[in-house]
Amino acid sequence: MDSQTLSQLLDRAIAELLAQSVAQKNVRVVVTGDDLSSLPDTLNCLAALEQAGYQLWVSFSHSASQSALKDACIDRLRQWGSRAGFDHHSGDYDALYLPALSINSMSKIALGIRDNLACEAVFQALHQRKQTIATLHPQCHDNRLPLPLLARLEGYTHMLESYGVTLSGKKMAHIDSPPVSQSAPFTSLPFAGKKRLIALRDIRLLAPGEGLRVERDTLITPAAKDEIKRRNLTLIYG
Repeated sequence: MDSQTLSQLLDRAIAELLAQSVAQKNVRVVVTGDDLSSLPDTLNCLAALEQAGYQLWVSFSHSASQSALKDACIDRLRQWGSRAGFDHHSGDYDALYLPALSINSMSKIALGIRDNLACEAVFQALHQRKQTIATLHPQCHDNRLPLPLLARLEGYTHMLESYGVTLSGKKMAHIDSPPVSQSAPFTSLPFAGKKRLIALRDIRLLAPGEGLRVERDTLITPAAKDEIKRRNLTLIYG
């Protein structure tokens, strides 16, 4: 992730937290997974939140606690003089933030499974009507994953959003489609390489009643199919 993309992600995460109420100051943070490669982005997000004036209460999932991720995160935070508290949280926290949410935790939250810290924290926060924000681990939007798995993960992101979880910054991987010309009777959505995946955001680019031409091996997510039906779009293969 380049510095400009990271800066935009941080700005968006902070803006979404601040948008609710200027009185929000306590943020519960749950770090998931065991991948050290996600640590720089996580640390930058937490540093940006502290610089914005938030008190952080950082906890670690079982996988993070059993790996080197927990110690590395705590060491780095303490090195810069962070005010964060660890392994507990303020009972009156205002928002929950999950940086680099792992595929495992994202999937369990989407399926309503509450057998780890991240899942329990999300359900508790939603039950108490607390703002819940997550940024996805890079593995969640890796174009090298098989298309059926990408489609399943795409569906999970929609489920999280339907629960009330705000997904900040970069979401699921997809090849951005160019602006659609509404004057054309049928619109082709080109996808680079051999992988083709049409998600809900792609369908929303089309005008109601417009035709959509796709290749035979194009995979369309369930949410996209529902939107095609709802908007009475014509689907043409070939």
